This record gives sequence, C-alpha cells and structure tokens, in this order.
Amino acid sequence: MKRVRPKAYTAPFTSRGVAGFSLACVLAAFIFMSLTSSPSQGGELPAAEYTLQLNRAISPASGGTILAASDGLFTRAGLSVRVVAGSGDADAIGAVAVDENTIGIASAAAFLKARSEGLAIVAFAGCYAASPVEFFTLPDTTLLRPSDLEGKRIGYKRGPELSVVLYEFVAKNSLAQSKLLPIESEDPLQDLLDRRIDVLLGRLDIEGQELARRNIGYKTLSPASYGVRAAGPVYFVQERTLGKRRSLEKFVIATAAGWNAAYADYERTIPIIANSIDTPLSRPLIARLMDAQRGFLRPYGTRFGELDERRIHVLHAQLLQRRLLQETVDLTRAVNYDILKEAYRSEANNLSRDEP
Repeated sequence: MKRVRPKAYTAPFTSRGVAGFSLACVLAAFIFMSLTSSPSQGGELPAAEYTLQLNRAISPASGGTILAASDGLFTRAGLSVRVVAGSGDADAIGAVAVDENTIGIASAAAFLKARSEGLAIVAFAGCYAASPVEFFTLPDTTLLRPSDLEGKRIGYKRGPELSVVLYEFVAKNSLAQSKLLPIESEDPLQDLLDRRIDVLLGRLDIEGQELARRNIGYKTLSPASYGVRAAGPVYFVQERTLGKRRSLEKFVIATAAGWNAAYADYERTIPIIANSIDTPLSRPLIARLMDAQRGFLRPYGTRFGELDERRIHVLHAQLLQRRLLQETVDLTRAVNYDILKEAYRSEANNLSRDEP
C-alpha cells in the first residue's frame, strides 16, 4: 500500500468552529497514518524468514518439509522457509552458529558435542523420534544376531553418533571388544562394496537409501531390537532465536502437517517429493523409503517432533563416559521442551499420537 504523508498540523485557531474543524482533521490524519503505517485487519504481516540447514541431501527424509512448502503450509503460518542441503552435522552446526535465522538438523550426539564446546545452541524438537542407525551387510555375510559381529570389520563414519551406538550395542549384548574390528572411514559405503569392511554402521535414510538406489541387495540388524534406544536427530537454533518462539512453534506445526499430508495420499505426494529431492529416485523406491522411515519418524504412541528426555540424558552420560564431550552440558539450558508443549497444546489434531 502506498504511504501518503498527511499535512502537518499547526497550532489551533482562536475561532471555536475552525478549532473543531481542525481537530477533526487531526483525528482523520492520525487514523489515516495508522492505517498506512501498519497492516490493516485483513492485511498480512511480513513472513518470518528462516533457512533450514540439513545435515544431508534433500531426500525423502525431508518429505514433510517438502509438502509443507508445496502445500503452502509454511506460508499460511506466516513463515518463509528455504531448505539447504548439507553433507554432515558440521554443515548444520556451522550454519546455525553464524545466523540466528537458521534452523539446523543434526544428530543429537553432534549437537551435544557442539554445545559442550561453547556454542550457544538449543534443541527444540526431534527430527526423527528414534535413531535411524542400523548395521548393514551384503547378502552373503552372516548377520542374524549380535554375536555375529565378532570377528568382523565394522566400518562407520567418524563422529560421536555412530561410535556411541556401536559401543552401547557392544555393552548391552555382552560382546567381546577384543573380537571386534571397528574402522573409522571417510566412505564406509564404498568400503563395504569393495569388501574392505564386512559390516557398515550407518543410517537407513542415507546409506540405506543409496544401497536401494543402486539396486544392491543388503541385510540389516537393528540396534533398537537389541536394547539400544538411541536418540534421533534434532532441530536446533541459536539461543537468541528462542526470543521468536512463536515462529518456532508454527514451524513445528506446519512441518507436522506436512508429514501428515505426505502420508495421506501417495498418488499426489510422491510426485511432489520426486521433483524436489537432490538425487533422482524412482517413485516406487520413494514410496518404499517413506514407509521404511515411518517407524523412526513417529514410533507407535509418539507425536511428531517428540524429544525423549531420558534418551538425551543417557546419551549425554555416554558421551561423557567416552570423553567425547569437553565439558558437562547443562541440559536444562541446552534443550527447550516448552516450544513442543505449546505446539501440542495449540494444534492437538496435527500433533496427536494417532497415525496420520
């Protein structure tokens, strides 16, 4: 709307009639200035702009965000969200560290490590409610039970997330560490295919997707099936961004609605996801990956975005025990549960415990 500058008001005249007319002009000018300098009742506030920095490529794992954008759910919530692909937790942590309008996604372990190193960042929601980390082998390798790991070369990417899962799995299942051959690798998937390792510890939404894309058969062993209930990746922001907590609540609500939409009608949503992801995937494969990640996104009886406080405390203790944290993290400041609570309260339908 074009702003019109009203004429300046001068001192009142002595005539009563003129003074009344002048007062009316002033009141009219004041009302007009209010209407032109602020949104009208039916007007729109400027959208709150955010960058969502991923720790991976844009893939079916971002299906809810893709649908929230394509269906205008962010726009209707007064948000403008730009999604940026990454190649690891460091990308997301680095982006959030320098920009208070960036929301990051990173593993809970990498988030806690960055927080212990002095970064003023706060987790406010879960990306997956459960960890998508699994053991992968090629079809001709025996991996039916935890003891099958003994004597095998186990490859994984450097970082706190996977090493903590591996050693908790070893402890929970009474495996002999002397019989394990853990190998940190820059490219464990290629090492698996080249037979330089026997078992890959990785993520279903990353390594699992790539194996499926290449049409390579594989077998998996789930740590969760053997007592390892690891925390999933988290959404996090700078501490100062919590001052805009209502915008973060809207982000959670819109993303949850996007996931509900993504699973509601594959005939409509799979083509949208296919046209939005970085690596081309067939539509049947996207549907398979969507089905596979559903159990991590919302395990039975949980709501989208849930942060399991117990899992985060256990992870913190494990990281300290393995000396992967420089300092103890004050979890009361590092994790904010109030944003989720308010989102659940105000949007009970989209954020219920029932399946979409």
